[in-house]
Amino acid sequence: MTVATAPGWGQRLGALALLLLVVVGTLYLVVDQVLVARYRFYQERLEQQQGRLEQLERMATSREPVQQLITRIQQDRNITAQYLPQSAPPLAAAELQQRVKAVVEAAGGTLRSTQALPPVEEENAVKVAVNATVSGDTESLQKILYDLESQTPLLFVDDLNVTARAVRQRLPNGRLAGYTRVQLNIQFEISGYLRKEGG
Repeated sequence: MTVATAPGWGQRLGALALLLLVVVGTLYLVVDQVLVARYRFYQERLEQQQGRLEQLERMATSREPVQQLITRIQQDRNITAQYLPQSAPPLAAAELQQRVKAVVEAAGGTLRSTQALPPVEEENAVKVAVNATVSGDTESLQKILYDLESQTPLLFVDDLNVTARAVRQRLPNGRLAGYTRVQLNIQFEISGYLRKEGG
């Protein structure tokens, strides 16, 4: 029968050294992973910031040509022709009302009413607008919108509201026709711009 003997100092020191080696190795791996993760994070942030810097440098180099283009556009006489020629908003509104009347009548519609709206300042221009109520058919509506928006100076149609109703026409003999026609009631805002002084 063999008797178990207590481990000697050498074995104890070996076990302690092995335990210490395992603890130090694990600690090293944890610290290494944390440092590597932090390094990757900062590397990605640096790459992002370098990309942003390159983008800003490209924008800075393109600023001068863009500024020259803006100056050239502001001095272009064709651009000036796109603004209403009148010097004051009330004069421009009156002219706009006359223009709407002429376009509506030429398209075969009926102008029911027009009303000048208060002028609105927008950066380097003053918006002059007129509210109009017109009746007509789909063909006249198409002609009115085309004629207003294809002119010089530029005019813009906004807040277009169209309602339709069926109407039976009266024949020359006084009787109602056996067919109906679509009658449109059209409301819209037409606007143009006056150039501000120094704008």
